[in-house]
Amino acid sequence: MVDPLALLEIRPAQAADGPAIEELHRASVRRLAAGHYSPAQLERFLAGATLDRALVEAGTYYVAELGARLVGSGGWMPAGRAPGGPWRARIRAIFVHPDWARRGIGRRLVSHAEAAAAQAGFGTFELEAALPGVPLYQRIGYREVARYGLAMPDGATLPVVRMEKAGATTQAASASG
Repeated sequence: MVDPLALLEIRPAQAADGPAIEELHRASVRRLAAGHYSPAQLERFLAGATLDRALVEAGTYYVAELGARLVGSGGWMPAGRAPGGPWRARIRAIFVHPDWARRGIGRRLVSHAEAAAAQAGFGTFELEAALPGVPLYQRIGYREVARYGLAMPDGATLPVVRMEKAGATTQAASASG
């Protein structure tokens, strides 16, 4: 039997994917974050836009598909440069459909975004992790930098964890220097 994830394809998101991506985000948040946040926090979060259409337009937001089914999404954006440090990319909005969670799709989306950002010249990665995503990001080399509340549309905050990871070129330079 063929592993269905062997057929997973990651491609740049298109504007027409917007409604399906937003539906995926709602399903992911409501089911996968339920044990970490209250229902009121989740609905406040979902009241804002979860899809940054500027990333879609820039070609740095991706969808993961199995056949015609959207099972994940995520991307990256430039985040600037720390004084005296490497150019930083921010990994953004990694979501996996709850029916496909914990099968490696999130890891593959992050890896895809990191590779694209590295190819564009970014040497360090950062992200704001929702609480359910922290274990995944730790397993793939991110370290916690800070915990704080992400402002939501109604002024309330959602606990998140800022994390960062040195890219392959930065890690190699650190090891040799």
